[in-house]
Amino acid sequence: MNNASEKNVLLIVEGAKREPQLMERLFESFGLADNHQFVRVKINVHDFLNKLFQEYGCDFEAVDLKPFVAELLSDKDDVAQLLESSFTDTLLIFDLDPQDNRLDFKRLELMQDYYCDSTDMGQLYLSYPSVEAYRDFDPLKYCSLDDALVPSDVIFGQRSYKDWVARRGDSLADIGRIDGYTFACIIAVHALRSLWLTNEQSTQNANECMADLAATVAGINHSELLLNEIDRLNNDSFCACCTCLFFIANWPKRLNDVLNKAIKRGLGIRLL
Repeated sequence: MNNASEKNVLLIVEGAKREPQLMERLFESFGLADNHQFVRVKINVHDFLNKLFQEYGCDFEAVDLKPFVAELLSDKDDVAQLLESSFTDTLLIFDLDPQDNRLDFKRLELMQDYYCDSTDMGQLYLSYPSVEAYRDFDPLKYCSLDDALVPSDVIFGQRSYKDWVARRGDSLADIGRIDGYTFACIIAVHALRSLWLTNEQSTQNANECMADLAATVAGINHSELLLNEIDRLNNDSFCACCTCLFFIANWPKRLNDVLNKAIKRGLGIRLL
């Protein structure tokens, strides 16, 4: 699993630009640049679910993702490349977009429950509320969920989430300048948030969780994370969290080594 040539990853992404940029840079910074293919569906998760339920109802097992996604593409060359390729892993990367009035919690729960294994049916990675959550944290305050809270007027679209994230400054806005050490620190922040949201673990466990970050990431229950965020939404609350970066934990030694070097040498983002 530490050999990049063992994997050829299909990334089904919502956006034409930001998600591919983020994941491309993630792979590059960890030396995994040559083994993935992006398919930009250019629709959000609610459109995706509507089309899926129109064709298959609740029968996710009947869905063959490659031809299903191919129907969403307009470029014949993209369709041919997708259908002719074989992949070891499939990722579905979408924003939750809680302000969308088509948000159907039950459908999302079913989708998250089913797409839970990148090497089998695929892994759904949701960003809460959008992919820009990757930089929505304060390195000095990340050990509190208060740092992750998104105001209700931002959650429901009265204010732009991108504008809200801008309060963090622009040090991480340029994805091309993020290196592996910085990515490892970003992943640690969001992994800890996910654990605290799903397991109500205290912030005192931060050092223990980061001692084996790959194992911490592997232990995150994405279905429980979604349920927790839904509960918060029902109470006009929400926590920013970006999960798509967690895929890098499939190379556990590499991720742990990079984070350990970042901490010991003061590289990336100073978290401790």
